[in-house]
Amino acid sequence: MIRTYVDLDGTLFDLYGKRNWLERLRAEDDSVFSGDCRLVTEEEMRKIFPSDKYEVVVLSMTPKHASKEYCKRVIARKNEWLDKFFPSITERIYLPYSDDKNMGDEFALLVDDNKAIRNNFKGIALDPALLWG
Repeated sequence: MIRTYVDLDGTLFDLYGKRNWLERLRAEDDSVFSGDCRLVTEEEMRKIFPSDKYEVVVLSMTPKHASKEYCKRVIARKNEWLDKFFPSITERIYLPYSDDKNMGDEFALLVDDNKAIRNNFKGIALDPALLWG
């Protein structure tokens, strides 16, 4: 099995397409992480990363400069969203905001919309725009 880390915001979930997303994050509005804002369906993702060959793990970050309470609410909202739209992805890792998503496995894959994060990743990093538009 190939361990495959998939980012959430901007990769599976269209956070940046949400109206006033940055202002809402700064106001600690966790409702920004709700609604059917999928960039890909679970079925489409599984065609690329079938569960018999890929162990898919969500690897997401909490918002920059957010309070601990807000980060807890964001994680809960993200988990609710994943439970609804990507229920097969049960392993989820949430990191404090940073640009390093290396998880100590140089043979892993990372799918992330952030070019700096992809460039810093020690395994194979893929741009989701090339996978599912």
